[in-house]
Amino acid sequence: MIFKSFTFTAITIERDIPHSTVECGNCTKCCELLSPILTPEEFVSGKYVYTLLQSDNPDLPYIAIPKLDTGCFYFKDGKCSIYETRPNACRQFDCRKGHYPLLKDIALEKFGQYSDEPEL
Repeated sequence: MIFKSFTFTAITIERDIPHSTVECGNCTKCCELLSPILTPEEFVSGKYVYTLLQSDNPDLPYIAIPKLDTGCFYFKDGKCSIYETRPNACRQFDCRKGHYPLLKDIALEKFGQYSDEPEL
């Protein structure tokens, strides 16, 4: 068997964004609806199953954890099966910050706030 190496460019997330402190309680909507994007370090670590997701630029995919019909690949039996070692995207996520309009109603219902201008 002959192996061939190659280089490609993809979208990842920044790892230096502070982790959010969100009292999610038993809410798991982000786990059910989203695919966490990996940092470059998480991608090369080999710790996570990943897939390439289409972005607005067809030549520049996202590197993310696969989303199944039931949610994130690691969302099992209603909870995160890798919670202690979950990716930075999960640690940084806050549904109130406006990055995912899909979660606007959930953020408003649970926290009474949602930013229409995404915080960076």
